[in-house]
Amino acid sequence: LPTFERIGDTSSVAVTWSKIADILQQRGEVDEAFELQLKRLEVNEQLGDMDGIAAANWALAQIDLSRQDLDAAAPRLITSFQLLLQLQRPDGIAVVGKYLGQILLAAGERGRAREMFQTSRAAAAKAGFADAVDQLDELLKVTDDENEET
Repeated sequence: LPTFERIGDTSSVAVTWSKIADILQQRGEVDEAFELQLKRLEVNEQLGDMDGIAAANWALAQIDLSRQDLDAAAPRLITSFQLLLQLQRPDGIAVVGKYLGQILLAAGERGRAREMFQTSRAAAAKAGFADAVDQLDELLKVTDDENEET
């Protein structure tokens, strides 16, 4: 980190902050991890690094979810998901979309959740994430079951 800071490689600094934040989060130092991810997001926004912005929002949303703060997580997930769609990143679309769909489903937005699960399932299949495809199939069945009840 000091080397990247010394030579002014802000992109590498942001990536390093993310790695440190991951370690801090695993150690239970969630507040510190959150602060580093916020710094990472700010740098990526300054650089116009869409992939970095999507990743930082996803990382922040994961912390929000671990705190059970759905109100904070939802907009971060939406931002991340939209950027991943623009970037055509099936790996991210599959993962972030699954979580976003679950939040939509919990909020009673069955139709939107179903669309999110369908988009995520297609991305998971494209990325070769067989387990995610299976999980998304199950979530789609839940939206089918609930749609039949209404």
